[in-house]
Amino acid sequence: MNNIKVNTIAVDGKARLNEVTLNGKVFKTPMFMPVATKGALKSLPFKYLQQTDFILGNTYHLYLRPGLDVIKKFNGLHDFIGWKKLILTDSGGFQGWSIPNKFKDDGIEFKNIYDGSKFFMNPKLSMDIQQTLNSDIAMILDSLIDIDSEFDAQLKSIDTTNRWATEAREYHSNENQSLFGIIQGGRHKELREKSTTDMISLDFNGYAIGGLAIGESPEERKEIVNFTIEMLPKEKLRYVMGLGDINGMLELIELGVDMFDCVWPARLARHGKIINKGNFFNLKNNKFRLDSEPLVKGCVCFTCLNYSKSYLRHLLINESTSSWFYLTLHNFVQTENILNEVRESILNSEFDKYKESILNG
Repeated sequence: MNNIKVNTIAVDGKARLNEVTLNGKVFKTPMFMPVATKGALKSLPFKYLQQTDFILGNTYHLYLRPGLDVIKKFNGLHDFIGWKKLILTDSGGFQGWSIPNKFKDDGIEFKNIYDGSKFFMNPKLSMDIQQTLNSDIAMILDSLIDIDSEFDAQLKSIDTTNRWATEAREYHSNENQSLFGIIQGGRHKELREKSTTDMISLDFNGYAIGGLAIGESPEERKEIVNFTIEMLPKEKLRYVMGLGDINGMLELIELGVDMFDCVWPARLARHGKIINKGNFFNLKNNKFRLDSEPLVKGCVCFTCLNYSKSYLRHLLINESTSSWFYLTLHNFVQTENILNEVRESILNSEFDKYKESILNG
């Protein structure tokens, strides 16, 4: 495992600003990772992610298409997709929950969504795939179940995750790749504590608080994260998987979370939803038909510097695929800018003030 180096520059309450060194590259947290599921962002070339240090690739999908033989030809995902910065790959655990499958003691029997066939993924195969992808951070295969599942089911889930994590930890051999553990346990603090203890005992490079953003309320999420994060080592990165809305990130940054990922900014854009700080508006609304102003006043993204709401609304309604580039770019720039401002506010001990300005602005 790569010995990722975390240097905490500033702390404001529990919120923290880290400078992290990984594979010769330096990045700062809190940070957001756009999701490039199949090795690409829908409608947006990577060159426009000028402030982004990390993207996320999907182990399940990349294993099926283009397949490991193609990835091996390019010595990993970086060269295949032309991304020179950092990549995190998930393990397939989320697809174990979201796609029809069959959980077994030693892995997950998946359905191939492309041709309907079945294949079996265990912790070693998940590691083989991710080591072939040669991502900078890999995740263990975990057992993710519904957050509403009963205590006994959650207990079985964390015991399975621990067993699979142990197997992955022992099998993993890519010295240029950091490996993160994943904490499960649903809403049950007793199980969150047990799962956290299990993961820490395996001494991973970082820890994800999993099983969130799948149906719990924001208040429940904050309670789970606040409880769990107190047990995590301060010298390791903390990652909440699958969360990327502005307000949700701010609430968890306040608790000490460092990393986030989500399809949210891009998915909003494809539906005509425009991020403006902590809020968003629907560009399809008829009131924007004659609006000559940019999407957000003061935004310096390419879209806002060159086009009006009126024109972009016209594209969205009549040439939707053309609009997706412009709107996705804006939403990512807005997200990147807010994370930049978050880091600055922590450095200046003004995070609470900044958070309130976004949430109430």
